[in-house]
Amino acid sequence: MSVHTKTHPTNHEPTFKVVIEMPGKKKKLSFVSEKHLHKLEAFLKKYAESDPTPWEELAASRIAKYSKAGLALRGARYREGISQKELAKRTGISQENISKMENGQRSVGEKVAKKLAKALHIDFHLLCHV
Repeated sequence: MSVHTKTHPTNHEPTFKVVIEMPGKKKKLSFVSEKHLHKLEAFLKKYAESDPTPWEELAASRIAKYSKAGLALRGARYREGISQKELAKRTGISQENISKMENGQRSVGEKVAKKLAKALHIDFHLLCHV
């Protein structure tokens, strides 16, 4: 992440231009007011110093309840900003079955995983055990 001082064109309060870079994502540009910059710096310091924790460890109780594939499916759908109904239209898989997969009531086979993964722009291996 890089931070540059700049006055935002819509007001005359000093702001900081912040460029956010995440692996596998496009850079995002944002502006942070001077009064909120210390909060951002504290947040970054806290998480920059900690060891990365695998998401499976953070979500262990949810994985036990919903399944790893179900959480990955729900997360990918959320990231794409689409409903179960919209995903059903895009894949030809019923909304009911998508709901069951997300809630760990139905497993995700390879053929279905490939359809879902294509629509959600993810690797199908996240959704099934091949």
